[in-house]
Amino acid sequence: MEEDPLPLNLHLHHLAYLREVERSGTFTAAARRLHISQSALSQALAEFERRLGVPLFEQDGRRRVLTEGGREAARFAAEVLGRATELRAWADARRAGGAGSLVIGMIDAASLYVLPSAVAAFRAAHPGVELRVVVDTTEALLERLQRFEVDLAFVVGPVAPGSDTVEVAREPLRLYGPPGEAAPEPDSEWLLYPAGSHTRAVIDAALAARRILTRVTLESSNPQVLRQLVALGFGWSVLPEQIGEDGQPPLEPVGEVLGERTLLGVRRPAAPPDARAEAFLTLAVVAGARPGVA
Repeated sequence: MEEDPLPLNLHLHHLAYLREVERSGTFTAAARRLHISQSALSQALAEFERRLGVPLFEQDGRRRVLTEGGREAARFAAEVLGRATELRAWADARRAGGAGSLVIGMIDAASLYVLPSAVAAFRAAHPGVELRVVVDTTEALLERLQRFEVDLAFVVGPVAPGSDTVEVAREPLRLYGPPGEAAPEPDSEWLLYPAGSHTRAVIDAALAARRILTRVTLESSNPQVLRQLVALGFGWSVLPEQIGEDGQPPLEPVGEVLGERTLLGVRRPAAPPDARAEAFLTLAVVAGARPGVA
């Protein structure tokens, strides 16, 4: 099996010199416009011709003019230089956060009500960036972040020491029960986030501090599912305040705020600066600070 030949060992200045000779008509005029000596221009184009292996110029009296192959090479040079300009513009836009792709990981709360406005604002401000959103649990998103599957994750804290984090919002957690029930009984059924999840750890600690025992009969990482089951009378739950009181009919919280969970924006430690991720994180902090969220 034959290997692909190596690309020509050319430099962009070879292409720029050839294009300018075609535009200017003479070596003298081209050298003047390029701000180099005519001998330097001649040597560079002679080297270009040698590397290409195709005659680019022929003598016409005392003048050197482009051959048919030279004119064709000049056309390619103009195209390559144009694409090089596009590449520079793309790189500038990427550094400024205006191009490329950005994959954001969000837990349920972030996707449902904390960050939708940040997503909309980012898309409006950065139409050239392909934005993708992944919704998953805190544990799964942190793993995805380490596997480079997401660029920025919004999860429930705390996270491992040394992580690059920014606090986005703090969500009050409230107790909600079936319609008509004033307080949970020892034999009440409980509908909670899955055991082992960050949110469940916060809830378990808050309930234990109040000596509330739970008989968990259903677990779900989807707070809307938990809310609906509470509204239907299946049991008690602890939910973010905005989840519990959103929808029809709104659930009535029982007692004071049990605790709060912290929503963090997490980046990979030592990750290179990314203007797109920074722009989204800034919008997320603004969204998380609006009344009714933080």
